[in-house]
Amino acid sequence: MTMRTVVYGDILENSKAIQNLKSDTPGLSESIIWRDEPLPFSSDGIRSVVFVDLDSPFFSSDDFLLSIAASNDDITIVGKMAAPDIDQTIRFSRLGVAEILTPDQCLKRLTAQIEETREKDIDETVPILANKYGIDALIGKSSKMEEIRKTLIVLSEVDFPSALILGETGTGKSLVAKILHNAGLRSIHNLVEVNCSAIPDELFESELFGHVKGAFTDARKDKKGLFEYAQEGTLFLDEVGNLSASAQAKLLKALEDKKFRRVGALAEETINVRVIAATNLHLKDAISAGKFREDLYYRLNLLTIEIPPLRERPDDIQDLVEHFLEYYSSIYKKPRVGIAASALDKMRFHQWPGNTRELCNVIERAVLLAKGKYIRDNDIGAAFSSDRVNLADRQQITIDVPPQGITLREIEKRVVKHVLDTCEWNKSEAAKFLGISRARLRRILEDAGLNQNRRQNRS
Repeated sequence: MTMRTVVYGDILENSKAIQNLKSDTPGLSESIIWRDEPLPFSSDGIRSVVFVDLDSPFFSSDDFLLSIAASNDDITIVGKMAAPDIDQTIRFSRLGVAEILTPDQCLKRLTAQIEETREKDIDETVPILANKYGIDALIGKSSKMEEIRKTLIVLSEVDFPSALILGETGTGKSLVAKILHNAGLRSIHNLVEVNCSAIPDELFESELFGHVKGAFTDARKDKKGLFEYAQEGTLFLDEVGNLSASAQAKLLKALEDKKFRRVGALAEETINVRVIAATNLHLKDAISAGKFREDLYYRLNLLTIEIPPLRERPDDIQDLVEHFLEYYSSIYKKPRVGIAASALDKMRFHQWPGNTRELCNVIERAVLLAKGKYIRDNDIGAAFSSDRVNLADRQQITIDVPPQGITLREIEKRVVKHVLDTCEWNKSEAAKFLGISRARLRRILEDAGLNQNRRQNRS
């Protein structure tokens, strides 16, 4: 066994997908551990990924997080939080949390982690190209996708140092980066993903290069940086266009020198890391505007892969639909449904501003709501709208004030109930919209005496 996954708390409350994951993992009890209490675990020196519900006070204490971080040098802590602010992000980063994700992002990461663990535990000799990040994972037979596929095949046979992936949000830049790593010569080493937008500027150096004990107030132990974790493998810098000028300069120096120095250390360390960067920005425009360094652009831009938006390749829609129908039928344990020709036509004419990610979400909703053997055009129409009001489109909440006045607590109760009703009592979405944590939302519900069954609360 080469990897252990540990889950502390409710990563996504009342999630059917999480229950399915739990029911699917009894045979992997040594590899996947579910914990409802903040009890420490023994890493036994095994590389571990630990998911922690940071919205819960049981799992977000300093002592508990530090105990996890100190249990093994080769450990990654992934936190789940509905709406973290910058102070919370900095605090948790200093306690050893490598990344903070929304509940939906965390569920997807956990699902992928469990599948990866299952694959490795069942047969660690399975060829990399047979897994879900092989070249065949690139869905679509359009001429543009065939051209990208041919490029990936060529690159799988050479040890290139860097590449730049361009494309609109939701086109699949992360998938292409994973294929480049898993189908290539560095696949036996780590792929380390970095969301450049999620790292505060003051923590950039520590996150990428690591630090030594005592380098700053909360540096209670030596910490490896992400470059070290990616040694001999691949570092994927997602949303690289959002890096600050200071972070760009530090990244460029490391790439040019092929060396880095941990924060607080004297000696430099040599790195051999492939760097794949991705962005949805037009970097040449950003260079002209003085927001992105031209020298860093050329350092990253040795090879460029540009993924076209979905509206420019309608011929790929049927293949993508079939793929997601199969995937979500399996995830939600529902009978496999087909799709009517009229529904496909409706999807081909849609502009897909969210690209493949939007199509994925539409098919997921359609599978969940499917009642017959086929998804028809009216089902797709319902999936597009999801029969819900977009919270961002609700600019006004009206509260009637009686002659005798109204308390702030009552206003809070009515606003919270209105937001929950609008998003069909999805508490993660409501907390994010209100800018509060799930824990605080739960306390408001308890103090206001609101039953958490949304059907009983509808007025």
